[in-house]
Amino acid sequence: MDKEQNTVEALLYKTLNKFAAVQAGDYESNDAQETYITFNYFTTPDDYGDDEPGHEVYSVQVHYFCPSRENSIETRNKIKKALKAAGFTHPSTTDATDADGQHHVIECMIAAGVE
Repeated sequence: MDKEQNTVEALLYKTLNKFAAVQAGDYESNDAQETYITFNYFTTPDDYGDDEPGHEVYSVQVHYFCPSRENSIETRNKIKKALKAAGFTHPSTTDATDADGQHHVIECMIAAGVE
C-alpha cells in the first residue's frame, strides 16, 4: 500500500472512530460488536499533465452497521458531517438494511496527490 492510501485510510480511521469500532474491509472482532463501521474504496487517476496523473480520486464507501431497534438517524448525520468536515465531498447514503440489522452505505470522494 502506498503512502497516499495510508494517508486516506488514516483520515478515515481518525474521522470515523468516534462513532463506533472501525475497520477497513470486513469487520473482524472477538467481542462481537453490534454497532461498527467498515470502509472500502477504489481510486481513479485524474488531473493529467504530461501523460501522468497529478491526483487520484478516492471513491469511498463507509458501511455503518447497527441493531434494527436503534434509531440511527442522528449518528448517520454526524458521520456525514464529520466526513465533509474532514475534506470529503458531501456524502450520499443508501439504506442496505436487511434481516440481520441496519446497514447504511455512506458514499463520498476525496482527491489525493500522486508523488
